[in-house]
Amino acid sequence: MCDDRVHRDECDCYDCVEAKMGRRAGVCCPPAEQGFDVAAMWKDAFHQAYRDVQVEIFKAKIKTSMGKSMDKAAGLVLSAMLEDIQHGQKKAQKVNASREKFEKLLQETLKV
Repeated sequence: MCDDRVHRDECDCYDCVEAKMGRRAGVCCPPAEQGFDVAAMWKDAFHQAYRDVQVEIFKAKIKTSMGKSMDKAAGLVLSAMLEDIQHGQKKAQKVNASREKFEKLLQETLKV
């Protein structure tokens, strides 16, 4: 058991992350000399699988009830993101062109 909340909040090992997410109450960083807790690993796998099934059920229900509007929203978001990317590329090209012109001007000035 890990009673050290500071450690558990800072640690990113599997057990501490599971404890932070509320899947394992107070369990973190088992000492190396204890070895693996096979029963706990199976229990964790069961809970993860159970949650995965719940998520899949919700996905199906959400897709049935909100799928069309979510598809439209995804299309709008994608369009906006692509426009941002294209705008960023154009801006980067302009900056590069300006930089090249400035460097050329600087080189010409220094040669004289």
